[in-house]
Amino acid sequence: MAEEDKLKGKPRSVGAAVKKNEKFFYDKKGVKKLAVTAATLKKEGKTLRQWANDFGKSSKPKPEPKTLRPKRRPDTVTRFGGGYGDMSVAEKREVDAANKAIKLQIKARKDTGPNAARKKPMSKKKDLKGAAWMKANTYAAYMALSKSEARALGLPATRVMSTQHRLREQKFKDGKNFMGK
Repeated sequence: MAEEDKLKGKPRSVGAAVKKNEKFFYDKKGVKKLAVTAATLKKEGKTLRQWANDFGKSSKPKPEPKTLRPKRRPDTVTRFGGGYGDMSVAEKREVDAANKAIKLQIKARKDTGPNAARKKPMSKKKDLKGAAWMKANTYAAYMALSKSEARALGLPATRVMSTQHRLREQKFKDGKNFMGK
C-alpha cells in the first residue's frame, strides 16, 4: 500500500508518460523505466542512450556562459597580435606604461634597500685583488661583499674560511683582521 502511495500521480505506462512529457514511467512492480518506443527511436535516428541524454533539451542554442572576460570588441578596433592575445593597441600602450612604472619603482627600492652597499663599488680601483684590496678597503666593506664578489677579489668567501686562507694575517685599511678584531 505504501508503495502505491509513492507512485500516485506518476505515469504507469509509456503512453501516459509521453502525454505528460515525462522521461520515465513506472511498471506494475514500481520499477522506473524510460518512456520511449522503438518507433520513436527509429524516427529520430537515435539510440536509447542518445535519446535519454537528449530528452528535454531544447533545440535553441545555449546562451554563452558568463565569464569575467569583456565582450568582444567591434572589428573596427586595431588589434595587437603576437603573444599578447586579444588586445587593442590602446590597451597594449596602457599595459606597457604600467609595467614601466612598476620597473622604475622596483629599481628605486633596490638602490635604497639593505643590500644597497653591495651595489656600490667598494674601491675606486677595480683591479685591486687580495692584500692590495684589503689595504684600500675597510672591514665593513669586506662584510658588505657577497660570497661570489669576495672570491672574485681573491678573498675568503666567509669569516670561517678566513682562518685557513693565505691572507689570514693581513689587516684591512681600518686595522681590523677577518675576525673584526
